[in-house]
Amino acid sequence: MWIERWNHLVERLKQQEACVHPIEIQPVATEQELLQVEARLGVQIPSGFRQLLQNCSKQVSIYWSLPEEAILPIELLDTPSGEFGWSLNDLDFPYFEENDESDEQQYLQFFTAGNGDALLLKLEDETIWYWSHEEDEFDLLAASFHSYVNNMTALGCIGVDCGQHRQFCSENGLDIELASSQLWLTWLEQYLSSNLQQAQSGLDSLLHYVSMHGVKKTSVQETFLHFDGVQVYQALRHKLERAQSPSEQKAWSEVLVKVCPSEAGNWARELWQVQSDVPDWLRDYVTAHCLPADEGLSFILMDIEKDRIDAYTALYRLRQFHHPNIIDWMRYYVTFPIDGWDTLLAESQPSAETLYEWLNGNEVERLTSIRAICQMMQRGITPTTMIDEEKWRPLLAYWVEHEVLRKNKQLFSQALSCLENWILKCYMQRRGE
Repeated sequence: MWIERWNHLVERLKQQEACVHPIEIQPVATEQELLQVEARLGVQIPSGFRQLLQNCSKQVSIYWSLPEEAILPIELLDTPSGEFGWSLNDLDFPYFEENDESDEQQYLQFFTAGNGDALLLKLEDETIWYWSHEEDEFDLLAASFHSYVNNMTALGCIGVDCGQHRQFCSENGLDIELASSQLWLTWLEQYLSSNLQQAQSGLDSLLHYVSMHGVKKTSVQETFLHFDGVQVYQALRHKLERAQSPSEQKAWSEVLVKVCPSEAGNWARELWQVQSDVPDWLRDYVTAHCLPADEGLSFILMDIEKDRIDAYTALYRLRQFHHPNIIDWMRYYVTFPIDGWDTLLAESQPSAETLYEWLNGNEVERLTSIRAICQMMQRGITPTTMIDEEKWRPLLAYWVEHEVLRKNKQLFSQALSCLENWILKCYMQRRGE
């Protein structure tokens, strides 16, 4: 029954286009395989887990995640995602770092969470525990392995890290009767049962669907055209104004700029003229996505020029634009430390000539440019114009030799070694255009 439920869950998640890794359910363990592991460990595998390995599977792994745009109930402290399983071959004693080694011999570790924490089977009574390596704390998850698998399966094979499971635990471990568990299960069933065709029945239904799936797909965006544009805009503004968390605001703002760009643009202009409770980041986001680039950028640049800002603030407020005008503005503000400035330069559509000019500039410009160039090479970003190799190669070679700090020499050396491939990539992109 467990295997049927796991496969059914994974298939339903796939139908909703959640991110799902291929499910792994290996055959049951043979007696010889069990004896070999027990010989390696020097202890017998507890009977409940042993029976499961013989009758269900010797190794299970299930991983899934929801769309980033999904808006979950505010009562859930952490967004669940799937991370569930065990492995006979990986079964071993845990390592508790500075703890007494005798403590480690009391448990068998059957699964390692993505954050490095351990899922443990206590040898004495077969209870299931979670150990947080950062907190050095133990959480009771279940009184038996059978109970653990039952509850995890009922909860959708949620992730095992502490941020997820603690919101579904009582003093006796995972508890599907908790209010938070029931809230999650209700939301999950609605998500798994939702479909766009049914969502077309009314605007509220469509907004509910979008709250789970986002609005990236063209088919979802086109569905909004079936409704009155003014009503859609007002409904989305209402959702934004009632949002109870920044993440929920961000999700609805993404819908707004996709579905109502014209109305949202007019709203952005209003926000720059009057005092408002709307957060600066939300005003910046709508501005960047709904106003012409020159107009939107001028609003933000005028605002941040009121005070000399640091690179992190500049990157945070300007990161949505990817516009060359940012580079002209940067030149008056860039300073050490250059963390953040390099990323801003890399993402602002620099031309090859601009990057070369910065390489020939003062020290802060040169180091900002070379770090931006290395980022662009690593991320597959090319300048907006072709690179003149005859000019670039000797300049990079010069700084490989003359830079004082080793870490800076390495940057120029890295750029020099990748230059030919970068030029080729730039050529292929220009040709494709």
